Amino acid sequence: MKLRTQLIFVSLLTLALPWAGCEYIREMENTLRQGQAQGLLTTTRTIAHVLSHEDKMLFQHEKLNPENNRADNNIYTFLLDGKPRLDGYADDWGHLKDDLRYFNNQQPSSAADNSVGFIAGRHKKFVYFFIQVKDNNVIYHNPSQGFVNGDRLQLLITQKNGTPRKYFLQTSAPGKITASYITAEQSLNPVRRKQHLIQGQWQDTAEGYNIEIRIPDKLIPSNINFSVVDIDQPDTETSSGWYGSWDQYTSLNNGVLIQPSQQLASLLAKLKQENARLRIADMQGWLLASAGSPHRQSATTEKIKLNETLLEILTQLYRFIMNTPNQATTAIQLRQGKISGTLAEQALANQSGTSWYKPEKSNNAIVSAAHPVIIDNETVAIVIADQNSDAILTLTSQALSRLISLSSIAIFVAVFSLLVYATYLSMRIRKLRDISEQIISAEGTIGETFKPSKARDELGDLSRSFATMHQRLAEYTQYLRTLASKLSHELRTPLAVVQSSLDNLASDDLADDKKVYVQRARQGSERLSRIITAMSEASRVEQSILSSDTEIFDLCAVVSSSIAAYKDIYPARKFAEIHCTGDCLLKGSPELIVQLLDKLVDNAVDFSTEHSTINIEIINDDSQAWLFVKNEGSLLPAHMQNQLFDSMVSLRDSKTEQPHLGLGLYIVKLIADAHGGNVSAQNRHDVAGTEFVISFPCIETTLD
Repeated sequence: MKLRTQLIFVSLLTLALPWAGCEYIREMENTLRQGQAQGLLTTTRTIAHVLSHEDKMLFQHEKLNPENNRADNNIYTFLLDGKPRLDGYADDWGHLKDDLRYFNNQQPSSAADNSVGFIAGRHKKFVYFFIQVKDNNVIYHNPSQGFVNGDRLQLLITQKNGTPRKYFLQTSAPGKITASYITAEQSLNPVRRKQHLIQGQWQDTAEGYNIEIRIPDKLIPSNINFSVVDIDQPDTETSSGWYGSWDQYTSLNNGVLIQPSQQLASLLAKLKQENARLRIADMQGWLLASAGSPHRQSATTEKIKLNETLLEILTQLYRFIMNTPNQATTAIQLRQGKISGTLAEQALANQSGTSWYKPEKSNNAIVSAAHPVIIDNETVAIVIADQNSDAILTLTSQALSRLISLSSIAIFVAVFSLLVYATYLSMRIRKLRDISEQIISAEGTIGETFKPSKARDELGDLSRSFATMHQRLAEYTQYLRTLASKLSHELRTPLAVVQSSLDNLASDDLADDKKVYVQRARQGSERLSRIITAMSEASRVEQSILSSDTEIFDLCAVVSSSIAAYKDIYPARKFAEIHCTGDCLLKGSPELIVQLLDKLVDNAVDFSTEHSTINIEIINDDSQAWLFVKNEGSLLPAHMQNQLFDSMVSLRDSKTEQPHLGLGLYIVKLIADAHGGNVSAQNRHDVAGTEFVISFPCIETTLD
């Protein structure tokens, strides 16, 4: 792995910075959530404390008194924004049309079930009812069959004097409803009277019919109940069912018409916070007052819309990166005007608390707090507050956006800086490598002086160490180069003394046994003289290369004349005739080429078998010539093929009488280099021996 790649991976450790920042933001969000929940709980506790001392405000009407029996047949009336049109359709009831209430678990499980669902609302001085009846056999009122017959709606309203009055709402056909009641119902001569103040509309549907009515406040001084009477057979009063808050067997009239308090709503409106909703519910969970909304108000300007879009994007990004748990519980539910849920039940049990939940189709969490209203050590109502987390989300999103921006810049700068620095280090290391490879050639020759770096770092120290090593290696190489000439120079004088002493001893009359020792000493002296001559030969060749005159000559002619001499010198070997393709002109010294060929032939003779053939060939083209010397015999060791042309390297048997110091092929290389050529050695393709190849550059000049 390259240095730049390693540093890039190291730079990825900077990602720990945004991770730590995200963890900090997560902890900050949790702290802010806890603070928001405690603040909201404090608000509910304060309102509950105020209401505990204002019981008249909490229970303005006798029917709202907590001592009043609150049965399941109480009817909750919503505050309507506008007056519904009496047409038998629920379109103008808004979202309330999807929140029908069913008594006694009569909500249908299929379209064929008979059931009654209703909504009650108040607008100004009127109470409105929308009643949806599912009935697969509708029987209309037949006036000729009596006072009361057919399917109908019956109301049971307690008058101011405490006596109940029954109202019958029926029609002979879809359309306007007629309301009537009976006076002196228990007497022998009851009288039927119409009540024109109660108005309504009957509308048929595919599953039954709808009834929409309006009743003035003055007709409902206290309690009210209703029931839909289902008649299956015409011309009969036998009913198949009563559906509603009372039936023919109910003797009590305790259905209370519950409605929100405007005074409580005004109080809550003064105390509510931004993006928060305050609600008060009684012991049965009926909503008594509500003010505010926990959801953000819709933006009106393009700038605000743009900010909301940005906030939404940041919110999504924040939730994705942070994966913050919503810690959501079941939200407080409001259905048919009644509040329910774990938190509400906990408050009704005289235990305050908070919880978080996430509304559907929203990314913002809502915090809820509930606190009981206690009067005379008894819980009579609860205060509920809801607030969204927009403020927290905005703060954390802004912090996250700044964190992402700054972290991105920091990571980019760090990665870019490390990449640049890695490139700089790589260049320095690569430069040091190139210089190290250039100053020492493949043949082991030492090049120009190594210039060390002046940098005061580890690479500078390494460069200076390489320079010191190069200097010492160059000095040692120079010492090895001059060692042969120095040894030959220093050994010639004592060798001359030895030889003169042996000559003097030979002139004296010595015994035969002593003459043997003198003869052996003379042979050793001559052998040592040949070694000194061989050692100084390489130096002489180098000097002759520098001092020799250059000329243009034909390589084929020089080699051909040399082959003729080799046949006489080495009669035990066969030499193949040379084959040249045209003139092969070189610029240099033909004497040195002959010396090069002598060394190669001498080497081929030493490593070939007797009576074997030595092939000397030349292959040339317009710009290059290749001289091949091939012999039959032993093969070159694979590990020595690249070292044969070094000084003092020899594969000959050290026990031979003729001294060989491994300088022959070294001289061949010196001469080849002097003529711009290259020399190599390898085993023959037929594995019958070895071959040496010397390439020379040809010149385009003809001989005169």
